[in-house]
Amino acid sequence: MRRFPIHDLKADEFEDLVLAICRELLGSGVTGFGSGPDGGRDGFFEGTANRFPSDSAPASGKFVIQAKHAESPVASCSDYDFKKTLLNKELPKVKRLFEDGKLTHYMLFTNRKKTAGADDDFKARVREETGLANAWLLGLEDISRELRAHRNIIQTARLDQFRMPLDFSPDDYRDIIEALYAHREAVETAFSSEYDFKDYPGFEGKNSVNGLSMEYSAHIRDDSMPHFEAVESFLKNPRNEKLKKQYHAVAGELKGQLIVHAEDFNSFEYALESVPRLIQEHSAELRAFEKRHLLKIMIHYMYVNCEIGKKS
Repeated sequence: MRRFPIHDLKADEFEDLVLAICRELLGSGVTGFGSGPDGGRDGFFEGTANRFPSDSAPASGKFVIQAKHAESPVASCSDYDFKKTLLNKELPKVKRLFEDGKLTHYMLFTNRKKTAGADDDFKARVREETGLANAWLLGLEDISRELRAHRNIIQTARLDQFRMPLDFSPDDYRDIIEALYAHREAVETAFSSEYDFKDYPGFEGKNSVNGLSMEYSAHIRDDSMPHFEAVESFLKNPRNEKLKKQYHAVAGELKGQLIVHAEDFNSFEYALESVPRLIQEHSAELRAFEKRHLLKIMIHYMYVNCEIGKKS
């Protein structure tokens, strides 16, 4: 799934994004409220929705829209600050609006990850504490789906200004690195053995074709290559067949992106340095030193094995 830099938005920019999505889901009559006390509302719509909650059975009535932005890229709807602090503050407002006849449908948008069952738990709590039967929790996955379906929203919400130069799936890299890290004891044993790449066929020639400097070539040879045997052993282990397929999938994805976006990088060695940082920006779990190290080794492993970069 393509990752959109929603966490880089400010709170008011996130509200604009949510309202743009709601105009697609509900209709052009969606209105927003200015800064200041919103009384539990960031947006409002009255009428029959275009296609929400579905094309075949659109809802009708008074829709109250709320947008709650989280800065943390790993924030979840299961976090205490969402389930307790935020909802404890907002649901009394929803109850007042419902009792005053100002809403029949409540939509809460958040850029948090929506864990399994979170929507059901949210609906049950809203129903219990406010009496409102029609409530929806729309999380990061729902927002990303709408952005993929409606590219015009990306420009409307100015997400292009934050777009990463490469379009790939950091979660897949995270899964592979997390698995390598989980088996680090066995990996470290293999890492301690010497792996001689001095006579590796084509290494120097590949570096020349891709414009790598002597210093960066030495960096790969001295700092990453001694660990390649462990990575190769891990990927060849039959127990890791699924991760092996995932590895080859992300390598092919990255290869294509590096070709398409070659002009976004001053040099290929700059691209090799940038890719791990871009992945870490969108996978906070990989920012620990040991995992950063493994991630860089894996990118270099892809390069040396001619899975990314030019061959001739």
